[in-house]
Amino acid sequence: MDKKKKTNISQEAIRWIWIVAFAPVAVLLVMLLLTAAGLFGRMPSFEELENPKSNLATEIYSEDGKVIGSFFVQNRSYVQYADLFPADSTQHLRLDGRSVPPIVAALVATEDARFRSHSGIDLPSLVRVGVKTVALRNTSQGGGSTISQQLAKNLFPRDTVGRRGRIARTGKLVLSKLKEWITALKLEYNYTKEEIAAMYLNTVEYGSNAYGIKSAAHTFFNKEPHELNIQEAAMLVGVVNAPTRYSPVRNPENALARRNLVLQRMEAAGALDAAQRDSLCVLPIVLNYKPVSHNEGSATYFREMLRLVMNADKPQRRHYGNDWDYEQALREYEENPLYGWCRKNRKADGTPYNIYRDGLKIYTTINSAMQTYAEQAVQKQMETVIQPQMDAQYKRTKVLFLDASPAERERIVRRAVRSSDRWREMKAAGASEREIEAAFDRAQPMKVFTYRGERDTVMSPRDSILHHKRIMRAAFVAMDPRTGFVKAYVGGPNFRYFKYDMARQGKRQIGSTIKPFVYTFAIDHLGMTPCTPVPNLPVTIETANGTAWSPKEAGKVEQLGELHPLSWGLARSRNNYSAWIMKQAKQPAAVADFIHNMG
Repeated sequence: MDKKKKTNISQEAIRWIWIVAFAPVAVLLVMLLLTAAGLFGRMPSFEELENPKSNLATEIYSEDGKVIGSFFVQNRSYVQYADLFPADSTQHLRLDGRSVPPIVAALVATEDARFRSHSGIDLPSLVRVGVKTVALRNTSQGGGSTISQQLAKNLFPRDTVGRRGRIARTGKLVLSKLKEWITALKLEYNYTKEEIAAMYLNTVEYGSNAYGIKSAAHTFFNKEPHELNIQEAAMLVGVVNAPTRYSPVRNPENALARRNLVLQRMEAAGALDAAQRDSLCVLPIVLNYKPVSHNEGSATYFREMLRLVMNADKPQRRHYGNDWDYEQALREYEENPLYGWCRKNRKADGTPYNIYRDGLKIYTTINSAMQTYAEQAVQKQMETVIQPQMDAQYKRTKVLFLDASPAERERIVRRAVRSSDRWREMKAAGASEREIEAAFDRAQPMKVFTYRGERDTVMSPRDSILHHKRIMRAAFVAMDPRTGFVKAYVGGPNFRYFKYDMARQGKRQIGSTIKPFVYTFAIDHLGMTPCTPVPNLPVTIETANGTAWSPKEAGKVEQLGELHPLSWGLARSRNNYSAWIMKQAKQPAAVADFIHNMG
């Protein structure tokens, strides 16, 4: 009897052991089912997984196919898996019996060694995490996330829970993990392993404002992804873990150690042999660092002009000083497809295009070589000729605005101070005008622009404004006269310091460029020819308000009344010949109307 009782107790104990052992598994399965059903929050649909959305940079191309700039929230451009393979097949690596690009070999070896054998969730890694990370508190073992799970987190970021309590944060983390597992399984169902690897490389952050492997390769090595060698690929994969800590720019020693760790893991995975690993580990990291910025690079003023034009709203009359300007702007908006393009065109879902997020490809007529030459020409002329003349004048006179009274000079500087970012930011922060004025008179370390390069110095913000007011500026636009295509466009000396685009925004007297149109009026409306004789004499025109206008010539020229053909006056840009034509028209306004009608 006693023996039978003992046997019953043993069976009861065994049953409870099985219940306790399988209870977590059962709970986990139930949680997964409830999560998949959306009980703990919305899950991405299959449609969203088939068309994942992320911020894609808009790329601007020159006529010769070079990327001259981009607009972005996150500097990201997509590449296909096939585009990751080096052109030289000897650079391809073998991993799990397959030929793979170096960047993929580094990724799989570092982040998910069993990438090919699981379906989104790596059970051995989960067991390892459960024992070593959770039970033994050994966080060096990592989180056990597969590449598919990390991709799920990148495409559909977790909810931030920084202000919640510890229990709430833990619960939210568990739910986020469950969602990532289910999303990873869906990704594995929808995409091939190659597509998942490429999507991962296209979505992660590499630091220095580079998102995606294409941007990272350009930023750190000025290369296309397929041009990366093994050690460069290893460095980029290593930096993903902590973009700041392993940045080769900010922390080169950490970056080197991390790169060599990736190379060791590549050897352990079978992508490299020991000799290859040893030879690569002794190589230094050689960067060709070119961070992307709206303020840097080629054709910065052109890119900004393009952004403003493509995002332009339909003109409103209240924004223009006269009817003619408004009518011309409205006509351009209606007839020029580029003007307001992002407002006029709609995506498939009916929303307008976003130039920062929708990955547009903008092909321009800019010639990258001509653009470079134009920028160099402006820089050289301003540095060696124009700015030295201004500096000599200021040194001689100690006056910045020669033709202005002291009161006018003070108004100019005060207006510049109040228009500065520093003034607006301090005002918005609640500082009084007295406090702001005092801050503008207090010297501090800063960088200022010079034509010989950016300079570190110590001066007050007010003095820095005066310094930059002394910088002479110029614009340069080159066009193909047969097509009207813009080949080079320089709006100023440095877009970071001088946002004002003198090529597009600058308002100047039209000067002698008006004269060919005046002569065209003479031929078209007055029946003259290039051979029509005209006396070389001063000309006076009575204006509508009763005053007389007598144009002067540049320099000392004699006007003795001799007859010269009309073409002689145009070739020498003589002001009296242009005035003579307008006087023959009886109504000078008719000449102006004619020029307006020519656009």
